[in-house]
Amino acid sequence: MPRVALSPEQRKRHKIKDLTEWINGRMRSKGLAQADIAKALNISQEAVSIRLNPKTYERNIRADPFKYGDLLIIFKLLEATPEEKERLLTL
Repeated sequence: MPRVALSPEQRKRHKIKDLTEWINGRMRSKGLAQADIAKALNISQEAVSIRLNPKTYERNIRADPFKYGDLLIIFKLLEATPEEKERLLTL
């Protein structure tokens, strides 16, 4: 059975979910907490929690979880490889 083509909105939701899952997984593997990410971004832990919750984006409360500069800080903190950066930055 062929796969159904996703709409651009569905693709964007999948990309956001992939990004938040990657960040959560890498935080666990590095032993970091949301508070550590929040400190690096100069925001509250609650704000990081909201940004990492994909349901926030399904309800159209936020357009994107993180700005480009925030992602660069997160990637440096979580030691992302160049391939991971390329894949995750194509929102």
